[in-house]
Amino acid sequence: MVNHAKLRGLMVERGLEVNRLASILGISRQAVSDKLSGKTSITLTDAQAISLALDMSNEERDAIFFADAVKSEATS
Repeated sequence: MVNHAKLRGLMVERGLEVNRLASILGISRQAVSDKLSGKTSITLTDAQAISLALDMSNEERDAIFFADAVKSEATS
């Protein structure tokens, strides 16, 4: 599950605006807003592009896009 709050926070921290992200992803501003709010899914391709656009570390990427999977592996 995607941690949308962390993603939005990192966008603010790094100065990536919704309009710019829409351009990077090749989708409308509304479609990005829907993804950021959880109304629609963030695909693996989206996650890769967002990770690059925000220059995410592996830890940041995992905490945002794979939080539940990482938690599950850590407790196994």
